[in-house]
Amino acid sequence: MIWNARKKTLACGSALALTLAAPAAAQGVTTPQSAAIDPAAAANSSATSPSTDAAPPSADAAQLEAASPAAGAGGDIVVTGSRIATGFQAPTPVAITTSEQLRAAAPSNLADALNQLPVFNGSTKTSTPSTTNVGATSGQNLLNLRGLNPNRTLVLLDGRRMPSTNASGSVDINVLPQELVQRVDVVTGGASAAYGSDAVAGVVNFVLDTRFTGLKAEIQSGISTYGDLPLAGVSLAYGHSLNGDRGHIIAGVNFFHQDGLRADQETGRDWFDNNYGQIPNPVRGVLPANLIIPNIRSSIGTFGGLITSGPLRGTQFVGNGTPAPFNYGTITGTSFQSGGDGARANIGLSPSQTRYSGFAHAEYDVASGVQAFAEGLYSHSHTVQGAFYSQNVGGGAQYTIFRDNAYLPTAIRDRMIAANVQSFTLGRFEGELPLVENDSTIDVYRGSVGLKGDFGGTWKWDASYTYGRSDQELRQNNLTINRPLYASADAVLSPSTGQVVCRSQLAGLDPNCVPRNLFGPQPANAAATDYVTGDNVQWLRLTQQVAAFNISGDLGETIRLAGPISVAFGGEYRREHARQTVDALSPTVNDLTGIRGFPTQLQGKVGPYRFFNPLPFSGGYNIKEGYLEVGVPVLKDVPLVRSLDLNGAVRYADYSQSGGVVTWKAGAVWDLVEGLRLRGTLSRDIRGPNVLELFNPASQVSNNVIYKGVTTANLNIAMGNPNLKPEKAQTLTFGTVLRPAFLPGFQFSADYYRITIEGAIDTLNEQRIVDECAAGNTAQCDNISVTSANTLVIIRRALNLNQQRAAGIDFEASYRTSLGDGNLSLRLFANRATINDSTSPGSAQRANLGGTTTPKWSGLLQATYSQGDWSIFAQERYIGAALLDPTRVEGRDIDRNSTPAVFYTNLTGTYNLHVGGGKQQMFLSIANLFDKAPPISPPPVTTFTTAASSAYDPIGRYFTAGLRVTF
Repeated sequence: MIWNARKKTLACGSALALTLAAPAAAQGVTTPQSAAIDPAAAANSSATSPSTDAAPPSADAAQLEAASPAAGAGGDIVVTGSRIATGFQAPTPVAITTSEQLRAAAPSNLADALNQLPVFNGSTKTSTPSTTNVGATSGQNLLNLRGLNPNRTLVLLDGRRMPSTNASGSVDINVLPQELVQRVDVVTGGASAAYGSDAVAGVVNFVLDTRFTGLKAEIQSGISTYGDLPLAGVSLAYGHSLNGDRGHIIAGVNFFHQDGLRADQETGRDWFDNNYGQIPNPVRGVLPANLIIPNIRSSIGTFGGLITSGPLRGTQFVGNGTPAPFNYGTITGTSFQSGGDGARANIGLSPSQTRYSGFAHAEYDVASGVQAFAEGLYSHSHTVQGAFYSQNVGGGAQYTIFRDNAYLPTAIRDRMIAANVQSFTLGRFEGELPLVENDSTIDVYRGSVGLKGDFGGTWKWDASYTYGRSDQELRQNNLTINRPLYASADAVLSPSTGQVVCRSQLAGLDPNCVPRNLFGPQPANAAATDYVTGDNVQWLRLTQQVAAFNISGDLGETIRLAGPISVAFGGEYRREHARQTVDALSPTVNDLTGIRGFPTQLQGKVGPYRFFNPLPFSGGYNIKEGYLEVGVPVLKDVPLVRSLDLNGAVRYADYSQSGGVVTWKAGAVWDLVEGLRLRGTLSRDIRGPNVLELFNPASQVSNNVIYKGVTTANLNIAMGNPNLKPEKAQTLTFGTVLRPAFLPGFQFSADYYRITIEGAIDTLNEQRIVDECAAGNTAQCDNISVTSANTLVIIRRALNLNQQRAAGIDFEASYRTSLGDGNLSLRLFANRATINDSTSPGSAQRANLGGTTTPKWSGLLQATYSQGDWSIFAQERYIGAALLDPTRVEGRDIDRNSTPAVFYTNLTGTYNLHVGGGKQQMFLSIANLFDKAPPISPPPVTTFTTAASSAYDPIGRYFTAGLRVTF
């Protein structure tokens, strides 16, 4: 845990500067444009008086404090990256961004701005659609450093852990009190020795302005260029000193709402409404093995029903149940086709979201040198996605229709009699049933209390207790239920009454059955809907308790080299627990006895719903940890050494589930001459398995995979593994920072990183299991079975993979100068990824480098010009040319495997008003200025079609306007 020291100090190392350039803050204080902070200056400088002038890119700690809003209020600055607060230079790369700078890039959400930085890729965004509530990430903002998965990025609020907000063990940034965030520190290297488990890819610490005084408010509204996805947001923050500044309180509230786009709505975006898809080549044995086809549609189902077997195959039912020939389009596969009459198997573009939250923090000097604090957070979010139409198609879900069906058109019955056909299979999209909805309600509670103080001199201490809880109600509404669904499809005339009934009712079964007419599009029928659909629900509670203490200081003048030796040590106890309950139907076993025509593979399957079917469980573990960190100034002002500092840390963590693990870090910072610095770290980092990875009994989903070259329905079952061990990573970083004296205002940094995770914890997707089995991995083949009812079953256990790796180089250059009567700031960020792969036990290495979410090159160019009361911020984001699948060869495995480079342009303008002596700022932001559509980049189609990779912007041009007021 990091506490602010009374003596203002800045202890950090920053090899990579990732600060976003921005206009002046609404308060009238211009924030610094530098993130490549000089640790030597940070550790050894003294504070200067506050200034309204922006600090240049080479700002030292004093300048940073002077330019910071908190500094003017008497607050202290301690930057994430080390537990040590004085007397050394930290080698760990840290990126520092102020909230004002982030809001210039993305006014509605700090995470949206962070995700544009090249160090983040593959993040989950609030607009990301989902076909299932497994994982509970719909509507959440999950930061993903280095593309290593969000659960390897440790998220802190003022240096203390946040509880997980989803089953994957990651934290939704939306729950944080963003209106009170002063800045965000991003540690872009392994930090487990300093901060504990989960910091494999790095740490993101949201630092609050705990000394804020006054009242500030913001209101904003937005809409896309297509007239959809409107948003409205309001925030309010208040701060006040108590009892002659012995105490201070801050509080904030936030409200946000945005409408979504459902699967039954046209979006006006042609790439989405008439999307491309990737299917297996329908001509078996002919290369390429896979094709990307336009206007993809189902070849096995329509909204009126399509006969898919026998001599009547290719007959569809249109208005009033009239039979008509089905157009199979220009390219027809086993499940999908290009063009023609098939239904679109699309999902909703974006969920609807409503969020509100409140936060309060109070601190008070209870005695000389001792301060107490308490804080509380509550966040509520409700996300609903109109995800997709129920589709009962393919061997695992289609209907079997018999010749005596009461609703069967006479012309079809006559043809069946003539052909001596007793039944046929029917694929149908259920347009009269309500859309399946992914519905998530999540309440997050967090409270923290603690004390901090000093022992005299440089020695500081702190102790705290934090309780966090996430209560989640995760629903998939309007799912079809197997027995009622297939009972209602077998509709016949009652011999006694002449009324249409379900056949099973004649045998005394299913007394409440409501027969359905499946021939042609039908009007909504409330009775039938209530009978064949239900809401699948899981209630998940995740709790976290953390007790921690930290002590830091230096050994004084008696034990020193080039300066005092800094020391920090402490301990932590953490308890994680999860408890899940589910609806009454989910754990039950399918029994379709007495019903004709149901897919035989459903009989005896656990879970009666078409999708989801979670199971109850309860489990937990605890971790006991202790650490020691030392910073040693070795040399100073000798030939070729302006300064040389060493830093080391070690931590022991004892997991109740899997035993003890040691993590460590060693690093150095070498200033050769003024303006030239070298730095590097080598560390061993860990991530222990989270509660769901250990104890989740099973989550069942029915969808399709490409199995033996054919799109095949399967039941895949994801489950935890109590035998998992903590994954261990070795992280190497080294680089340089240049600030040439001959070019004031300019700086450049370049840093290499390499992260190698041994025993990486992951659950492989079903397609990868099938592919690795086909490549000869017998262990993966053991996870695949075909039942006597011809059901393909794939078990997806959490595993310790052999290895996962990521490596590359981060670049940053910045320049600030006066131009005319104003100031111009330029900043360039770039990343060149060189390695990204993973290896599961028994399989060859799987390359990910060069994919759309892991491009070889990515970058961000920003420019800010400010003059007087107005400023303009422009940003150009670059995503390099990429492959749809780095494991595939174009011409052999797929006909097209590349996407072009993509540029996105954002603009934000601000203007400061001075009405009635107050401070007001108007802003207008335009994201994706040129309305750039995503390039064609569809993944393999299984059950639902997706036209583009999640790496690209699906929304298009978006306008956000608002007003900020400060009192």
